[in-house]
Amino acid sequence: MSNFLQFIRFPNLIIVGLTQYLMRYCILQPFYSRLDIPPSLDAFHFFLLVLTTMLIAAGGYVINDIYDYDIDKINKPDKVFVGRIFGLRKAWRMYAWLNIAGIAIATYVAWRVGDMRLALLFPAAAAPLWLYSRQLKKTPLMGNVVVSLFCALVALLVLFAERNAFLQITQTNKEYGEYVFYLFWGYAAFAYLSTMFREIVKDMEDVEGDTANGCRTLPVIWGIPATKNIASGFGLALAATLIVLMRWQWQNFDWHWLGMLYTLVLIFVPSLLALLLLSFAKTKKDMHRLSGFLKLIMLTGLLYLPMFCGLFLWK
Repeated sequence: MSNFLQFIRFPNLIIVGLTQYLMRYCILQPFYSRLDIPPSLDAFHFFLLVLTTMLIAAGGYVINDIYDYDIDKINKPDKVFVGRIFGLRKAWRMYAWLNIAGIAIATYVAWRVGDMRLALLFPAAAAPLWLYSRQLKKTPLMGNVVVSLFCALVALLVLFAERNAFLQITQTNKEYGEYVFYLFWGYAAFAYLSTMFREIVKDMEDVEGDTANGCRTLPVIWGIPATKNIASGFGLALAATLIVLMRWQWQNFDWHWLGMLYTLVLIFVPSLLALLLLSFAKTKKDMHRLSGFLKLIMLTGLLYLPMFCGLFLWK
């Protein structure tokens, strides 16, 4: 069981599930409570929605390891699962059953809430993840875009599933509706840009194995200096987005200084520090440390959500 949980990146799946729960209960629920609006999905069916997202993401990790066997033997030989712990045929079966279970649960939830469009979202997510592992990750930038979009859509999926209740919020209190809209899309922008920044750094970390296996990632075809400039561009875009979000907090909330202090100290300044570390990074070890630091920034961005909820309810 331990090997299986490592294979499907269980800690990462917990972050996926936590993201969706925080978007629901820290952003939407306070407005539901204040306006006495029932959610579109009850607690059980929301759990199934989160479970489906986690299953599709787990399938994405499995298929990535299947196609990355030769690359991983060079880049991270101590973390190779396919062929060492799980046979290739067994890995393919795991991938199939994870996706079948995810799509089946999504179909049930969609049928239960009377909106079959919800069921179509998950095959639409599984297909690009397969294509990413099969081909896109070997092409410049496109693989990074697919992974980053998936991270952003993890949050936006909650808004889509709860769109009927969200429309009621907007119709009842336009100001609250705007808060929900900006919070969801602001977090999605943060998730997309921070993931793009980190994925490009990971490509620089893995350039040796990618080169040996014919992957045409950015550092392989353009070199490390040019790729650093591209990564810096996404880092600067992330910093600019955080400035916009801090300004929005200042204009809309009477506790703005608390939210701005959190964003400034725990997200914005570390993002600038990440850009500085990138400029000095030279070795695979440097890139690995920077990737871990960026993951920490992504976590502090996620933890902004319960902070917002606490301050909003407190005031």
